[in-house]
Amino acid sequence: MRLSNKFKINKNVILIFIILILLIAIVVNPAVYITSCLNGLVVWATVVLPALLPFMFFTKTLTELGVADILATKFKLFPKIFKVPSVAIYVFVLSILSGYPVGAKIVADLYENGSITKEEAYKITTFTSNSGPMFILGSVGIGMLASKNLGIIILISHILGALINGLLYRNHKEKNIEINKKIILKNNSSIGELMWNTVHSVLIIGGFIALFFVIIEILNNLNIFYPISSLFSKIFNLDINIFNSIFNGIFEITRGCLDISKLGLNEFFTGVLCTFIISFGGLATTMQALVFLKKFDMKMSFFLKQKITHAIFASAISALLLLIF
Repeated sequence: MRLSNKFKINKNVILIFIILILLIAIVVNPAVYITSCLNGLVVWATVVLPALLPFMFFTKTLTELGVADILATKFKLFPKIFKVPSVAIYVFVLSILSGYPVGAKIVADLYENGSITKEEAYKITTFTSNSGPMFILGSVGIGMLASKNLGIIILISHILGALINGLLYRNHKEKNIEINKKIILKNNSSIGELMWNTVHSVLIIGGFIALFFVIIEILNNLNIFYPISSLFSKIFNLDINIFNSIFNGIFEITRGCLDISKLGLNEFFTGVLCTFIISFGGLATTMQALVFLKKFDMKMSFFLKQKITHAIFASAISALLLLIF
């Protein structure tokens, strides 16, 4: 018990120290970080908001209307393959269509209305935390990489990686799970309440994007990643900027993919690296998802672990596809 308390105190001290460094950096050079924050908000307003707001509103409405249960009665394959309720097909399809963090939001909604248990929610998140075609094909494939074909390969790899990831965690068990009471809350929300719920969720996402744009700028200006990037560069005999881009992507996927696209790498390395970054999702996306998943106490360690395995599976598939095609 004493060791646990000591660890918590030390962890808080470290967190306070990091926050103070970030605040000092902002105070010393406020103009740079105001611009970074604005850049994040511009990305949110011009890319994320138009794509996510209608999807989040309509998926929430469909969940309230019980469409998830209707689909669950038609598809019996998912319970056999992933050991989850049939409703998981609904989450999987909409997570692919909508992108981050809609899958997490729907899982949280289904748990909240009693359609799934905590253990089932944990397993469903392993293959429904996905990026969407608008981002992968539009923003990354065509917009950043100027290659629709490469975007298609990344998308296919990302989806197949998610399915294999779900198989890996199909036997996952959660201790002390509650009994699902099936408290269905459909048709209880008005249009106004649904819209407020949607706007609130999208604003949270925008806040995280802007915050992580600032954090990445600070870390780059302080050369925090330089020692690690330099070490990996020497070990693998590769350009240090590759590792800087990967570390940026670990924090925020849009920034990471954009940096990768500017390196002038061949199609193979570009595709594999972007697939890894997109499938991992970045810490910004992780924090967005955990805001919703806290409804069933999702452990951050488990979420990050399953995102890492998803990224490994997806990047391996993309490497294979790029070698073949």
